[in-house]
Amino acid sequence: MSAASRRTFFGRGKAMVVDLWKNHRAALVIAHPGHELRVHHWLERAKPLTLILTDGSGHTGRSRIRSTTVVLDRVGAKPGPIYGEVSDRQLYQALLAGEREFFARLVEDLVVTLQREQVTYVVGDAVEGFNPAHDVCRLLINAALLRMERSNGAQLRNMDFLVEGPPDQCPDEDRGDAIFLELDDGAYQRKIDAVRAYPELATETDRVLMTHAPESFRIECLRPVRYGFDIGNRFEHPCVYERYGEKQVAAGKYTEVIRYREHIAPLAAHLDVMSRCS
Repeated sequence: MSAASRRTFFGRGKAMVVDLWKNHRAALVIAHPGHELRVHHWLERAKPLTLILTDGSGHTGRSRIRSTTVVLDRVGAKPGPIYGEVSDRQLYQALLAGEREFFARLVEDLVVTLQREQVTYVVGDAVEGFNPAHDVCRLLINAALLRMERSNGAQLRNMDFLVEGPPDQCPDEDRGDAIFLELDDGAYQRKIDAVRAYPELATETDRVLMTHAPESFRIECLRPVRYGFDIGNRFEHPCVYERYGEKQVAAGKYTEVIRYREHIAPLAAHLDVMSRCS
């Protein structure tokens, strides 16, 4: 086993070097198809059950699910029962309309799936204030894991990764419990090839590579999640998706802006109460 395949996994204050890929059952829970590319080598090693909230169609109406299915097939990962059946527009409309039951059902589906598949750790999108679906995905993960803990005492390890920020960014206080993968040349080339072979992300890939040096993607960092539902202090305000939404409304692509305080914060509070009352 290569050094890139074996890392230190920390638990309850005591470090243990274990074979993560064989001794643990992982789930990847992401908002959009394509996010899996950020953790491509981890995907190769852990082969997680992969759950995706939306089809990634955005305002174009074109699903990205097929391209992600190709990625998963190549690494031997398994799609789960939540797999892009909802469009981005449907998710955003549910947010704008305050459809709490829509999101409560997603939490329940997550709980059922994680329990049935005997998952021991979950990796998913981090809160960044960049896209409302990313932040909602994290809230749903946190709600599902809290609900499981409250109902049967299950304590699944909860990890996140940055979808927009620097791949290796990790707060100092979290580094001891984070998982860092350093990709060798082969793993790095497979990752780059997978990115280049994802046609729907071509424009996004160019943007990201202008923001972050290509070599920075040799590092994959899974960070322990120590936050729950009070996420408003994790990004600046007005956040990126509010500013972007205002431009989209002005361009006639959307009719209303999703805002943190009006739409995301009330949903977070609802999920908090719902999860604790189970």
